[in-house]
Amino acid sequence: MLPFLALSAVVLAVILGYASVYVREEYGRLASIIASLDIDGFTGEGPPSLSRQAQVVLTDLVTGASAFEVTNITRDLEWMPSASMEGLRVTKAYKSESSSEGEKGFFNKNKLMSKVNGKKAIIVGTIRMGFGHHRIAYAACSWALATKKYEVYFHDLLAVDAPEANLIGDSHKMYRKSSKMATELGGPFEWIHGFMTRNGDSTSLRSTALIAARLTPLLRGLPKNAPVIASHSLVAISATLSGVTDKVVNLVIDNHPQWFVVAPTAVNLVQGPRNYLGFIAKTGRVDGNLRLAGHWIPQELVTSAEADANLREARLMAKAKNATAHPLRLLVPIGGAGAQRKFITGFLKNLADDVKRGEVALIINAGDHDKNIHFVKTVDDLRTFADNLLLDIDGLSPAEVLKKKHKNDKKAPFTVPRVTVCAFDDYFAAVSATDILARGVDLMAAKPSELAFYPVPKLMIRRVGDHEAYSANRANELGEGTAEVRNFMEAVSHVRIFTKHPEPLIFMNAALKRNALMGVYDGAKNAVAIATTPAHFSSS
Repeated sequence: MLPFLALSAVVLAVILGYASVYVREEYGRLASIIASLDIDGFTGEGPPSLSRQAQVVLTDLVTGASAFEVTNITRDLEWMPSASMEGLRVTKAYKSESSSEGEKGFFNKNKLMSKVNGKKAIIVGTIRMGFGHHRIAYAACSWALATKKYEVYFHDLLAVDAPEANLIGDSHKMYRKSSKMATELGGPFEWIHGFMTRNGDSTSLRSTALIAARLTPLLRGLPKNAPVIASHSLVAISATLSGVTDKVVNLVIDNHPQWFVVAPTAVNLVQGPRNYLGFIAKTGRVDGNLRLAGHWIPQELVTSAEADANLREARLMAKAKNATAHPLRLLVPIGGAGAQRKFITGFLKNLADDVKRGEVALIINAGDHDKNIHFVKTVDDLRTFADNLLLDIDGLSPAEVLKKKHKNDKKAPFTVPRVTVCAFDDYFAAVSATDILARGVDLMAAKPSELAFYPVPKLMIRRVGDHEAYSANRANELGEGTAEVRNFMEAVSHVRIFTKHPEPLIFMNAALKRNALMGVYDGAKNAVAIATTPAHFSSS
């Protein structure tokens, strides 16, 4: 027995020895790819231990990044006018059946230029992972276009038809599966997903950077030296590694400081003091690499925040005098990952009687998910009296959407339809519908994603990932949102309180008016100003 144990120990020692040699060699190779980022110096944590090195090597394999070589290839790009935002140029992969040698990649196409008709180019880069990153990117676009000084290119890496985009798509699928398991099954699945989404250490930043290094071909076709505003750290890091520009602004997501959401060589802008102080505590220093900017909100929502709040207050005060005078306008946007099906279905079913009594007017944005549209329609108590099915809201104002009656609706006595379901084939419409509708509702029930920062009273429902808990806290601390509500019956209870006692919502509107005056929602506006001012980069 003893000889066998001794032999086993020797074999195990040999295996571990070879494994450690492999990990060190492979990590050394991977580290050389991202050496220019100086992640050790940026985080202040120094070189990783052998176990952390093994984690980086394993993650590179699991994510599929290891299958991609780091190359100097350039995926040629062209642009087309946005069908949804006037003046916006949307990039896509360029495919030419023929081109001359001297104009390789630029034959009969709309070439991306650093300067057009006297206007300098500005790039807003994003990744279509759920709706959040697109929502942030569109907010930046809205402010850049509002200046009328720049040619704005909207660059979604997933929209480029190239092999590298598959790496992003595969990672997104893994995240969506994890999100749905966490929300539908709960228990250990929710704990694991929560742990993964709130513990993004320096090791996760190295893994993120290694994925970003493989994505550089998707950015090299952009105009040279044009500033890049990134709504995802993958875009910000990839833009730097591609060499296309040294003017990169990274819009840091969420309200929880984690290393993988920042970019070492970019100007990292954060939305609130918790993130700002959290990152300073991590590094032990204050420099131009990190700045407090405000929330990433579209231009129209910010400039109309006070007027919209005044209209809400007027409706709510009228409701306080006569409880049945106005139904509570409740917007329920369904996230891009569609991970809250169980919660939303239970929430809507139990609000059905409140809707029938005229106390609540439901506006549901089912986004671009066929399954979302299906589960909304199959909630029996709602299906029988849905007033509106909007498939296209292009050109409609919030008031027009909310007052529009279904042609077969002859009995509804309310000033707004009892139930409005918005469903879209177009991704932009699915995202922007919430931006349009938020201006005309009294309350929005949403998970604490980027919508937690929007200038509208918010019922913060169950999070998807523990990192989102801190965004709900931010809305609550600002006085414009509830604390996170973990089960749908508690959410229903909140809605019923608001229908009978609108005072808390009046308080929320007063708070968001104060916040607007203080510039809390000016993050995207400030990002554009920083990205287009060279002095901001010389000190970073």
